[in-house]
Amino acid sequence: MIVAGDILEEWDFVVEAGKVHEFARAVQDVHSQNADIAPPTFPVVASADFVERLITSMLGLDRSRTVHGGQDYEYFEPMRSGDRLRCRARMMSDETKTGRRGGSMRVITTEVEFMSAATGNLVCRETMTTIEKAAIEKSGEQA
Repeated sequence: MIVAGDILEEWDFVVEAGKVHEFARAVQDVHSQNADIAPPTFPVVASADFVERLITSMLGLDRSRTVHGGQDYEYFEPMRSGDRLRCRARMMSDETKTGRRGGSMRVITTEVEFMSAATGNLVCRETMTTIEKAAIEKSGEQA
């Protein structure tokens, strides 16, 4: 069972210039399109595969009832093309709450720290929330 504080996964990621430029174009970030500094939301590229594994394999959430609840980034240094990052994902919380319209939902908060492989310095912290809505009841039973 996964509990708050558990390290879920660790991986390495290279900030490739081509990916930075493609991402900058996709999000229309004119400041990063011709620069080596990644756009502020670029860490999503480094964590996307992990998030998919978290939802489908690690937590076994029902993809049809799962939504993205939010994402925050806290920067300590700029993320630059060529950086080699050591990424560490940790479970922050996993709780059940009652929704505003009734019914329950599972709210999972995870954190990914992106550290420089060269210096060990923390470059960025990404905090994300995933929500799994309760199954629709059919004939008095959970679906």
